[in-house]
Amino acid sequence: MTAEWAVAELQFACLGDRRRVQRLVRIVSDLASQPRASVPQASGDWAATQGAYDFWSSPRVSSDAIRPAHQRSTLERIKVHPIVLAIQDTTELNFTHHKNKKGMGQLDSATSRGLKVHSVFCSSAVRVPLGVLHQQVWARDPTTIGKKHSRHQKATKDKESQRWLTALEPTFRTLGCHTV
Repeated sequence: MTAEWAVAELQFACLGDRRRVQRLVRIVSDLASQPRASVPQASGDWAATQGAYDFWSSPRVSSDAIRPAHQRSTLERIKVHPIVLAIQDTTELNFTHHKNKKGMGQLDSATSRGLKVHSVFCSSAVRVPLGVLHQQVWARDPTTIGKKHSRHQKATKDKESQRWLTALEPTFRTLGCHTV
């Protein structure tokens, strides 16, 4: 069942080569079928494990190339619902214990390092999850550490909270709504 779901969910993926799409489907299927397992455990064998790591490190593959496939599948699910809730949330991916990981920024705790993720998640009015419509991922600039007390003097456009407003435009555009 998971493999069928992954094929349907990623049917719109364009990664420049059908083998990359097949690898993506395999990775998603493996990880979705065992969400608590490590990559080697979920992959089942060394070749699939190595294929997953090679895929993730490939310069020909990026989250910006994968995300539109899920967004398009989300839009297909949205079409059958008369009311859709577009719910925004910011969360943290904490990589504090991965000391060698590059590109991380400070999280809400001064001793934590990782990435911030702002998503627009869609749900039907009867609480059926439909998917992620928009997403921004970023690392906080290290030069801004210790400056949270000056945030009241900043314009909204210069704050992290601007991401909530910024997410409205692609949400409205994608859903075919008029901006407020």
